[in-house]
Amino acid sequence: MEISDERLQEIIESLELARDMRKARPADADKIAIALSHKLSHDDFGCDPKACAEFLLEKVTLARNERLSEVLGTERSRQNFINKIETTPGFKFFIDISTRAIKELEFLLEYIEDDKPDEFAVEFASFTLSAIDLANAVLINGDVLPLIQRGVYASDIASALETWRSKRAIEGANESFWHAELASRRGVLERLLGGHALLLQDEFHVGTTNSSGKGSKRADFAFINKANNISLIEIKSPDTKLLGARYRDTFPLSKDISGGISQALIQRSELMMNFYQKRADSEVPFEVFAPRCYLIAGDLSSIASDKSKLRAFEVQRQAVSSHVTIMTFDELYAQFSSFNQLDF
Repeated sequence: MEISDERLQEIIESLELARDMRKARPADADKIAIALSHKLSHDDFGCDPKACAEFLLEKVTLARNERLSEVLGTERSRQNFINKIETTPGFKFFIDISTRAIKELEFLLEYIEDDKPDEFAVEFASFTLSAIDLANAVLINGDVLPLIQRGVYASDIASALETWRSKRAIEGANESFWHAELASRRGVLERLLGGHALLLQDEFHVGTTNSSGKGSKRADFAFINKANNISLIEIKSPDTKLLGARYRDTFPLSKDISGGISQALIQRSELMMNFYQKRADSEVPFEVFAPRCYLIAGDLSSIASDKSKLRAFEVQRQAVSSHVTIMTFDELYAQFSSFNQLDF
């Protein structure tokens, strides 16, 4: 049976993820089951049981030593160890099982060395481990995997919000930084679009070249919903001014916001004119039933203390909302935080 290039790539990435599953991200959800199954599989016992047991002993011993260093630090006194056992969640359990695993693996190696099991004993052990591995794979997919996925997603949510808090002041004017950050945090943009959406492309070209070409107008992001309808997202930086200078008794939108609106509308127009070419060039099918445009820019807190400015901004963004939805960065992260029921 032939394996498609996409499936082969997924398997390769899953095997790489199995080396260190702490690197898992929400986007890796489909690969986690394969990675877990691979990490827990020991079918190579059937080929060389001694080498496999020695490898596992080395891995378990290393993991135990790393955990001890992580929890105890440089203070390896008996009293500190007892204190950590009592106060660190999961530490006692980990020490118990790792100690037992080391003893059992050492006993297994002694048995292999002293009794030298024949090929029938090795074959039986191999069949047994293979059956257990397959059963574990089913159980992992049934209940363990969903739990892990929720944990990975929760960790990524916390990381996204922490990045906003810690980098807002430092990277406030750096549009490239926030483009890269949002590209790596698709869940944040999914909330903007009202739920699950597929990232069609980062830097989506809407003009006369193909969808990954150069020299044409492009949106920062293109997403498609379950109906395959496309949405275009344009971003500026959090430091983008929302309003211009006072004009009589009000404030117009700033030139950057007005320019962003114009950019988004022109991008949509270009896409609709070049739709058939773009769809033919795209690996993922999409439609332009009713393309939505979004502009993410500025920080509402910058005008929060001035009621007249807040009113001017809100009136004007509502006036264009049927064409372009304008959302500030702090609103975007607050919405994301609220949806995931975390403090912002």
